[in-house]
Amino acid sequence: MRKKQQLKKAAKENDSSQPTTAIASQKKFVNKDLENDLLEYKSKMINHIENRILHSQKKLEDSIREEMEHFEQQISKTINELRDDRFDQKVCSVQHQERQMEKVFRYKPSLLSEMLKQSDYKTLYHMMMASMFILMGNLWIQDYLERGIIFDMDTFFWCFQTPLLVAEILFALVLSSYLTVYWVTYCYSNKIKPFTAILVFSLHQIISILAACYMTTAWVNGFGSRMIVMCEAVRMMMKTYSYARNKMLYGTENKYKYFILQSFERKGITKQNALLPDINIQSLSQELKRYTYFFLAPTLLYRDYYVKAPNYSKKKVVIEFANFFLCIYYGFILFRSFCKEPILQLRENLTLMNFIVTLYKLMMPSTFSLVLVFFGLLHSWFNGWAELLRFPDRTFYHDWWTASEFGQYYRKWNVIVHEFLYYYVYLDSEKLSQGKRSRLFRQLITFGCSAVIHEIILTFALGFFYPICFILFTGPGILFIQAKEVFKSGWFNILFWVLMYIGTSVMITLYLTEYYARILISDHLIEQRWGIIQYLIPRTFYLITGI
Repeated sequence: MRKKQQLKKAAKENDSSQPTTAIASQKKFVNKDLENDLLEYKSKMINHIENRILHSQKKLEDSIREEMEHFEQQISKTINELRDDRFDQKVCSVQHQERQMEKVFRYKPSLLSEMLKQSDYKTLYHMMMASMFILMGNLWIQDYLERGIIFDMDTFFWCFQTPLLVAEILFALVLSSYLTVYWVTYCYSNKIKPFTAILVFSLHQIISILAACYMTTAWVNGFGSRMIVMCEAVRMMMKTYSYARNKMLYGTENKYKYFILQSFERKGITKQNALLPDINIQSLSQELKRYTYFFLAPTLLYRDYYVKAPNYSKKKVVIEFANFFLCIYYGFILFRSFCKEPILQLRENLTLMNFIVTLYKLMMPSTFSLVLVFFGLLHSWFNGWAELLRFPDRTFYHDWWTASEFGQYYRKWNVIVHEFLYYYVYLDSEKLSQGKRSRLFRQLITFGCSAVIHEIILTFALGFFYPICFILFTGPGILFIQAKEVFKSGWFNILFWVLMYIGTSVMITLYLTEYYARILISDHLIEQRWGIIQYLIPRTFYLITGI
């Protein structure tokens, strides 16, 4: 009995323990799921916090970068202003009696760049772009309706022919210009006599420009291509002259180095306080490096060192060069839309009245073409190279549009060429003559050189001699300069622009008429009538007189 009771009691205990074990195992399974959920939630929270930290870190880095860029710009601007002040004090300081004999390059932006920062002047730029797009659309529609084409590239490529040949000629001219660097260093190292050095250099200059003229007329076709070759040849000639002149004048000891001009003596400059450009002659590799930067820089005044901007903007470089090529195409649109047809009609019936009518038709497009040359070349092209090379002084022009007489216009229109003529022709003519030549003589020499250079470029670019530019440059141009005291009133700016409209239209009309007249009239006919002087007889004259 007692055993049976013990067995029943054990069985009851076993039955009561089985649900407890199941509940415990179930609780253990639930706790494990909860633990996994907590771990997963913890992992998600950690990832979320890490992402937020990384995002905040990136945002902070971007903010710091922007602040650093802004800080660097402010520092650069401050440094530029301090350098400007330092150079201004170096030039203008009376206390230290320091005077600069030649131009000091400093940080200075172009006038138009500063003006275009204002919304009013920016609107004018937008209006110019809008007018170009409208004229471009008009020309495309006209060509499509008349000729079945949209892009008239025949006329464009007719102007810019033989591009590979142009590149080969320019490469040869560049190599020729680098010979000047070798010759200067050779003369300095071997102590060649100045007379021999100058004679060989002069022969090299003459041969280079004559070779460029010959290759242009004999091999190159198209006005645009010829213009490129001649302008580059003249530019290289002036570059090499500036390099050789400064090296020989300031890199060696000679009697002209410390000669003080009368205009500088009146400012209190003497041999003791005069500041000369810091120029010396070093190894050939160093000189080639210096000349290469000068060769590309938008200036004709050589220096061994130029102050440079701390950085450059790729965006500005692209915009400036894009503006340059757009101006070329804009000029092509003006020629096709307004100039070509009136000139062809005038060629067929050349009378005085038709000439006057055509002259008035071409006044607006001719003057607008002059503005395109200014904006495309003097502003965009030069500023593009200056930005790319970090060239500091960008006073390539002044406010020539406010001139009241042509003396101001000549000085303000192209500052780069004006400075070359002023320092290397006008002042050097006084220096070489030891101050014995009059001011009028120096002016005539300067304008004569400028007029001859312009006429050489146009003659070989056009392919014929027709000295309209020379006549207008040396005739009315010098006359209005000598009468500058009469034109002091601001109202004479209106007269200036009237004369600019007329003069530009006269030049464009006469040159285009002569060009198409030479296509119409055979050279054999003129040779029979005029003989050897046929090259001096305008074909326009033959159309008018029939002689």
